[in-house]
Amino acid sequence: MNLRIVYLRARQRANTLSDLQKKELFSLLADPANESSFEELTAETWANPEETTPVFNAEESQAMLRNILSAVRIAPEKEQKTIQLKPNLRPLWLKISAAAVLISLSTILFIYVNSLNQPQKQEVLSVVKPGTEKAFLTMANDTRFSLAELEAGDEAKYRSNGISKTKDGFLLYQPVEQQLNARIKGSNVLVTPRGGQYKIMLPDGTKVWMNAASTLRFPLAFEGKVRMVELEGEAYFEVAKDKNKAFKVRSLNQVVQVYGTHFNINSYPEEARVVTTLLEGSVGVTDLKSGKHLMLKPGQRALLANANTNPDANSNTNADAQVNANSNGLSLAAAQIEEAVAWKEGYFLFEHEELGSVMRKLSRWYNIDTKFKNEALKRVRFAGTVDRFQDLADVLRMLELTGNVKFKIEGRTVTAYK
Repeated sequence: MNLRIVYLRARQRANTLSDLQKKELFSLLADPANESSFEELTAETWANPEETTPVFNAEESQAMLRNILSAVRIAPEKEQKTIQLKPNLRPLWLKISAAAVLISLSTILFIYVNSLNQPQKQEVLSVVKPGTEKAFLTMANDTRFSLAELEAGDEAKYRSNGISKTKDGFLLYQPVEQQLNARIKGSNVLVTPRGGQYKIMLPDGTKVWMNAASTLRFPLAFEGKVRMVELEGEAYFEVAKDKNKAFKVRSLNQVVQVYGTHFNINSYPEEARVVTTLLEGSVGVTDLKSGKHLMLKPGQRALLANANTNPDANSNTNADAQVNANSNGLSLAAAQIEEAVAWKEGYFLFEHEELGSVMRKLSRWYNIDTKFKNEALKRVRFAGTVDRFQDLADVLRMLELTGNVKFKIEGRTVTAYK
């Protein structure tokens, strides 16, 4: 086996693989010259799956396996050799989980499956591209900028309003003297549309990564003893430390207060809960309706029920459902950190997630509308990981492999059916 693949795979299993190394591993596995290495890696993962909690029950596992084997057209004798169980080995669901990991983690398998399958119907192959770096900034004086074309070193028309871009891609806002002297009231508003994402460095040095369909409001300058911003949608924060000025984020019916920390807030109005996930430091979360206050430690998350949510915005996972059953307001739970920040790292992570929730995520990122031929399809659950920068058709094929559902793309509308 290619020694570089061995090294990168070892780092992947140890959860220490960087984004660059991940791309390198996928590229190596896609190279026809490394076909034997890919086969060895598949066999090794099948024989020695990583220990985990069962994702699917036996019936779901068997159905998923049938879909996978049907898609890749494994010959009967090879199929029997691959899935044959040996005495005293782990149960079948672990084997199925190993297969699912290989499918979901490696977008290379999409290419492999596509090369084996017959041409699909035209509507399935409709090309819907993933989101890109784009946003709109409206200044407190109502001046509006499209940021899609703002590049480091090419910022003359933005500089007079304190706008520039760093070499590592952050929008940098520093108020200019003219703005401060004018004492303009109101806030600057940064909006990422559906199909867009962006990152900004605020005047105090705080870094914010914004997911699609999100809005961040922040003042011209942080004055006084509080640095207050408002968020609708989803964003990841790395707050600049300042022991004299608390940093606060208001989102829907809650306020998060921090002094210097890393955390993610998911506060889309169409979702059932506002989810605040803490990665580093400490934060306090306050329910503005009840006044209830919780302190979070790293590895914890706060869940706040959204009373105005659409009834279809149900729980993503069984664990969430159990938490919601215990509380209709603000509650504390163990964090699902990898799932919370997957979008920021460039991939989707579905942890036994209902299709209704999955499609809401895809609709925001790919700027699509979704329909369901059968309402029961919204409750079908999926588990897996896929590159966020794949075309939509590739993501939908993965979902078809792992669940009892099919998709049709017509323009920017996706219909799910059996």
